[in-house]
Amino acid sequence: MNTKITWPRWPVADENTFARVRAVLESGRWAISGASIGEPSQEQRFAAEFARWNGVKHCVTVDHGSSALVSALEALDLGYGDEVIVPGMTWVAPVLAVLSVNATPVVVDVEPDTFCLSAEQAAAAVTSKTRAILPVHLYGCMVDMDAILALAAKHDLWVVEDSAHSHGSQWKGQNAGTMGDIGIFSMQQGKVLTSGEGGAAVTNDDTFKERLELSAWNSRRRLDPSTVKPGNLQLAETTARYGTNRCLSEFQAAILLDQLPRLEEQNHKREKNARWLDAELAKIEGLLPMRRLPQITRQTYYGYVVRVNAPVYGQEALPMIPKLRELLGMGDFLLHGAYKPLSNNPLYAPHPKMHALEPAYRASLKVSDLKLPVSEAGYTGSIVFHHSMLLGDEPHMQAVVEAFKTLQRTSRG
Repeated sequence: MNTKITWPRWPVADENTFARVRAVLESGRWAISGASIGEPSQEQRFAAEFARWNGVKHCVTVDHGSSALVSALEALDLGYGDEVIVPGMTWVAPVLAVLSVNATPVVVDVEPDTFCLSAEQAAAAVTSKTRAILPVHLYGCMVDMDAILALAAKHDLWVVEDSAHSHGSQWKGQNAGTMGDIGIFSMQQGKVLTSGEGGAAVTNDDTFKERLELSAWNSRRRLDPSTVKPGNLQLAETTARYGTNRCLSEFQAAILLDQLPRLEEQNHKREKNARWLDAELAKIEGLLPMRRLPQITRQTYYGYVVRVNAPVYGQEALPMIPKLRELLGMGDFLLHGAYKPLSNNPLYAPHPKMHALEPAYRASLKVSDLKLPVSEAGYTGSIVFHHSMLLGDEPHMQAVVEAFKTLQRTSRG
């Protein structure tokens, strides 16, 4: 195997990217909290473009995807005494966001062939205290949104749709993040749309949009730029509603304006290569691609996941990862394991004082007795490639297939 293969670089930047950043430097306005320069900010421009791209009325930008989650929960007025259903296999941000508003995360298991929140498990977890469901579109799969929205309607629940991994995926022609009451996105460095760090929330609800802004901008409102003289501030103190500083910088917004027009073509290439890999890897005994639900009309990928049936393939998934890295010349950014389940994740650790509101609340946050067999099996039995691998060409895809074939041959002597 050729370990000298060069994989596509991520993130992607060129002279246009550099020019946009230089323009912000030279403008003198580096943040939306800075003085107006007599024109819409980069942040305001990106928010409008991202809303248009997703087909929604409103986009509110923030500094991180995690902040978008917290702002969304605050916009729905969720807090102490409320329960929010979250999937057991995810990055820890959704469950930590629920903790951040002092609500109670109710962790349920996922589907075995998508690793997304199980609507059946969610339905069984609904109680009189349940106020919201937080489905996460994970890696390259989408949650069964028909089932989730039906469940939410039946019990009058909010839906906060975590699309941090799914910029541009579509469910029956509708973009991920636009089907729930509020959708959130991450623009962290590894995401398909990135500014290093950053995030956004989208919604069609005018009230939620206003609350999201107040939550993210220290309870300040943005004045119409046409009414603000250069040198004056565009954010004005207006209300006593709780908020904190989660502003996206002008540098980040400028980079996102550079990256967004590239996304459609990149997503198309990822999807094409992923479909080819699905077909080729399925020919190798013991390898199982993830399932694509029939309602998905467009699919993008934060990670390309391969499940391993160890008794059939001849090796366990996790020990294969360093061997695959060596064969393919990849580091752990490009090739790694799946998320640890929240029942066994050291990053999920409620604060001993902040979350000690009362013994019953503290007890409700324990996960030591939580059983998530599907999430556990997904963690131990899966291999995840970073989405930039899917931006490669035919030799790159063939190298991935050949690496799996090589490991299977060596395992069988």
